[in-house]
Amino acid sequence: MFFCVRRHRQFRTPRLPQLWVLTLPLPLPEPLSQPRIVGSPFVKAGGSTRLVCSVLQGQADSYWWKKDGELLQGSEHIQFVQNSTLCILRASISHSGYYTCVVSNAVSQNETSFLLQVHHSENVVLPVVLACVIIGLLAGIYVWCQRRKNSSDSCW
Repeated sequence: MFFCVRRHRQFRTPRLPQLWVLTLPLPLPEPLSQPRIVGSPFVKAGGSTRLVCSVLQGQADSYWWKKDGELLQGSEHIQFVQNSTLCILRASISHSGYYTCVVSNAVSQNETSFLLQVHHSENVVLPVVLACVIIGLLAGIYVWCQRRKNSSDSCW
């Protein structure tokens, strides 16, 4: 414990000294290195992924996560494991973006970001509207055909 006393010498009347007490934790924690995030930068829509944040130097007292600069809250798709790990369950395209891990202790704060891209898998069926415009007097039945790699064309 450290203390400081100030005495008032210019006054003749007895006054109590002012006393300030400053308590510092000993030893002071080491400043934190920039954290790193480990995880896959790509995840298929409907899949899950895990981002793990760690510091190589110092001991972090707290972790928190942001997405695209906004504080990230837990939900049915977003879960935190010991605050240092972010789990994204049943990912959708809206989960794409920059995820930032912020770490802090009594003497420092640091952060780093990670770009996560969620993409559609080949098994996901997206709605497609195909329009066929016919000009003139071409009577007949028209069908749509799809050219596929390594197989014959298919029509329906």
